[in-house]
Amino acid sequence: MAAVSAARKKTSWLRRQHERFERFVSWPSRSPSFGLTVGLTVSSLVLIALLYVWSRLEVIRIGYELSQQSKLARALAQHNQRLRLELATRKDPATIERFARERLHMAPPLPSAIRMVKAPRRASSDPSSESSSR
Repeated sequence: MAAVSAARKKTSWLRRQHERFERFVSWPSRSPSFGLTVGLTVSSLVLIALLYVWSRLEVIRIGYELSQQSKLARALAQHNQRLRLELATRKDPATIERFARERLHMAPPLPSAIRMVKAPRRASSDPSSESSSR
């Protein structure tokens, strides 16, 4: 007799669970706007998820681009520094003299070949300088 009552309890429990499930499943069909609400909710969630994924991909893409640009900036700064050093080296009088001697086969002039030329005086239009020069 205990086995029969346990079996009845079990079937009644299963029946109650089945009724709850049917109520849960059949509830949306009672409301005509439920499908629209679920559709809008799901499509909104999908749209939000897509926007989130797109924004993360954009952040990654911009990060890679920023990394490449900073690498290029460092390379250009190094190149600029090398060019400045080369310019300073080429402006150095000792380097110019060595270049003239070795590659152009130039030599300093003989002292007898040097002539001093005086520049002619320019007439000044300033009256104060005329009175001070006399």
